[in-house]
Amino acid sequence: MISLPYTRTRIQVRFSDLDFLGHVSNSVYAQYFDLARIDFFNEVDKLSKTPHNVIASVKMDMLREIRFDHEVVVDTWCSHVGNKSMTIEHHIYADGECATTSSSVVVGFDRKTRAAIALPEDWSATDPALIPPRAAR
Repeated sequence: MISLPYTRTRIQVRFSDLDFLGHVSNSVYAQYFDLARIDFFNEVDKLSKTPHNVIASVKMDMLREIRFDHEVVVDTWCSHVGNKSMTIEHHIYADGECATTSSSVVVGFDRKTRAAIALPEDWSATDPALIPPRAAR
């Protein structure tokens, strides 16, 4: 079995990420998750051939604001692997405080048939020992 990785992605907050209240617009958070998911799957690809995939569902909870002057990182891991789908967890931290949590369902995808496909049978969720205690909340 291949335990999928835990990754941490550093985010550079751009001035264009801010809304008129001076904090990162909630519409930008999905871009941060996308960047983190790219890092996650780049690490997965080092362990096993990664099939193409698409996002089927995203749930996001904003817990506190993110400002331009914050140091921002996104922690990413897999909490569940099924036959054709998996659940990816993201936590965004701003200056060390959890600002946003997200859970996404990712589905294996065949680009030719445009249909869902099975994920590798030897994949398993990220080993909980790899996930820092603050992210596992």
